[in-house]
Amino acid sequence: MTSAASRIVVVAADASARPAAAVLARRLNLPFDESTAASDLRLIQSNGGLSLHDPQSGARLRVEFTDALLRRLRGSRGPLRRAIGRGARDVVDATAGLGQDAVHLVALGHRVTAIERDPVVSALAQDGLARAGGVLDAANPRWLIGDARVLLPVLDSRPDTIYLDPMFPPKRKKSAAVRKEMYLLHRLGIVDEGAAELLAVALGCARDRVVVKRPVDAPPLAVGVTAAYAGKLVRYDVYRPTAART
Repeated sequence: MTSAASRIVVVAADASARPAAAVLARRLNLPFDESTAASDLRLIQSNGGLSLHDPQSGARLRVEFTDALLRRLRGSRGPLRRAIGRGARDVVDATAGLGQDAVHLVALGHRVTAIERDPVVSALAQDGLARAGGVLDAANPRWLIGDARVLLPVLDSRPDTIYLDPMFPPKRKKSAAVRKEMYLLHRLGIVDEGAAELLAVALGCARDRVVVKRPVDAPPLAVGVTAAYAGKLVRYDVYRPTAART
């Protein structure tokens, strides 16, 4: 997180959730159940899961992966399917965030490793994945916490595809859910740093391609796009490592 991040306090929703909340606070090195200021973000642990609450705006964020969502994603014929490549692939989502794209990639039939550098965002995503145990394989996606620029070169095997979604919100009007998510990520201090550097690292680690998600009207992240697959709001730019082009 950056210096702009808000203070975060772990709070138990009720007495029965206090043990789990205390464990979470220790794991994330965050204060637990201290007296909170109005400006503090609350990471609320309940027996039903984890949520992030901003008392100032009333915004709440909880990650949900439902059976209906998985069925819709499995049937998707959108541009992401074509951009990632044919067949079941080993894919790394190197900017996993709250896990939506990683789960989409799993639903498309790929073996996915998700990397997210922020521990609070990771905790929210992992909580959503754990509650989706009935509809998702517990081992797919595999979740790693850390800087992808450091982790990609030391993975046990080179992935076929590396997927990047730098924080570059589209200019078009976003839904209320997306606005809430972006607002809370801003309160957490999540900023996009080193996207071009991450792309360079990814190109040295992918076997076949690197796919970069962009707003449909945004310029490419870097030169060298070999293919682009556009939908109504987003575009997937494909870069090919030198070894894959020869």
